[in-house]
Amino acid sequence: MAEKRAYIQTADFVRALTIVSVVVVHSTWYMAAGGTWVSSGAVLALMHFTRESFMALTGFVLTLSLFGKKVNWGSVWVKRYKLVLFPYLIWSAAYILLFKGYVGIGPFLATYGHDLLTGAAWFHLYYLLITMQFYLILPLFLLLMRVAKKHPVWVVAGAFAFQMALMAYDQYWRGSQSWINQYTGDEVWSYALFFVVGGVAALHWPKVREWLKGHMATVLWASVATAAVMLTAFFLQTYLGHDMIWADNVLQPAMMPWSVMSIVLLSAIGVRYEAVKERMPMRWPVIKWLADLSFGIYLAHPMLLQYWTNLVAELNLYHPSFWLDGLTAAVLVAGTGLAMALIGKTPISPWIIGRAALRPMRAPALQAAGPDNTVPQRLQES
Repeated sequence: MAEKRAYIQTADFVRALTIVSVVVVHSTWYMAAGGTWVSSGAVLALMHFTRESFMALTGFVLTLSLFGKKVNWGSVWVKRYKLVLFPYLIWSAAYILLFKGYVGIGPFLATYGHDLLTGAAWFHLYYLLITMQFYLILPLFLLLMRVAKKHPVWVVAGAFAFQMALMAYDQYWRGSQSWINQYTGDEVWSYALFFVVGGVAALHWPKVREWLKGHMATVLWASVATAAVMLTAFFLQTYLGHDMIWADNVLQPAMMPWSVMSIVLLSAIGVRYEAVKERMPMRWPVIKWLADLSFGIYLAHPMLLQYWTNLVAELNLYHPSFWLDGLTAAVLVAGTGLAMALIGKTPISPWIIGRAALRPMRAPALQAAGPDNTVPQRLQES
């Protein structure tokens, strides 16, 4: 009988805050002129840590789930791909049919086949494609984690050096125009550092958690410093290069230290959230709700965003502003969250949002992760 594993509440917190931040990024782009308004561009420059945060969570969860165990890779791949592949197929078809139009079965199949290979059915579906690439190289990743178990600093430093070199190549030498990294952002190695950071944090989680508890001031100052570097790079590239979209590119050297510190900052707040949950398990249920539904919210919110944008335009209410941006983000989180919660209660839930039907929240006897790095079943399935 499999050992019952305790929750790691910090991961719930990071996941919940990351999905809200994803929605804010996309609503800012649509509703606050994110591509042309400098203040919005600066907000986007700081909010673009979200991709990297999800990649780190993926590395964290899978390392906790699989490291040090005898793994039947056939069973692992069937389980993992089932939870991502079918939602990818279904949501890709839905976005193409709803927003790219249907002019016949032939053109649809051609578009569908191309978009499945490139993650281009809609702007956010690349994440599922990257996740499936990562599943494929999991055996190699876990071999790297065996090295990281003994030499974590060297492995993280090597991944950081590789990441910075790749991002500089892409950002300043237009590497995305060459065959080496033609689909920048859609290739798993574009996020190598963050998978590694998540994996190493999982291997040494008890020590990491204790360090985060005792060094909040250090985390805050480092976060402020890396945010300042990111904003400086954004403004320099905007005004010297006259290309704001290029300046707030997700994958660029200045974004890497800031993204790492954003994840560390969320984790540091998360361990404090975890401590509160140990004493009062039923407090702040919205965090668990968002964490449970994060994958479904991620998949569905651009669809609601498109319809919401059309509605606002038809009612002549569109005016780029942060007020409209905030309202839009709230509508998207609440609307898609409620819709996904309803879907989560049905038998089709695994096919649509990649998880079994939701169970009512209880106050479990054990909430925090123990020293054995245990991880809940719900996290294993994410």
